[in-house]
Amino acid sequence: MAEPRSLQVRYRRYRPSVPVARAKARALAKEWHLPSPAVDFLEWVVTELVTNAVIHGRATRGSHVLVAYHLDDDLLRVEVRDAASGMPRIGSSTSEDAEPEGGRGLQIVAALADSWGITPRVIGKSVWAEIAVSSKNSKQGTA
Repeated sequence: MAEPRSLQVRYRRYRPSVPVARAKARALAKEWHLPSPAVDFLEWVVTELVTNAVIHGRATRGSHVLVAYHLDDDLLRVEVRDAASGMPRIGSSTSEDAEPEGGRGLQIVAALADSWGITPRVIGKSVWAEIAVSSKNSKQGTA
């Protein structure tokens, strides 16, 4: 049984933080020797969750987004916290209702993660996703 690993990274709440967070997620996954499908899944999940926090959250100017990673045995949990009001929701899957360049982020997270959810906080919220990182993960086996 491997020792649990954790890391927290704070980003400014603005669009250029998204590719930085994506690159950090990929680098961390490789540093922690996660299997290839888990690296890709983590990169997508972090991209979608940070994008949602940066673009859709209504927070005070100068606020931050916190991305927390926790690896315990074969389960990786990533959590994106922000101080924004409002709760995210899964957009409609029909092209008539979806925004041309958005509305599918949480659908992607739900498809890639083994579980995910939203935790309201006194100020803001946390949106989290868990990804099984063993070869037994059925989602990784079908990706």
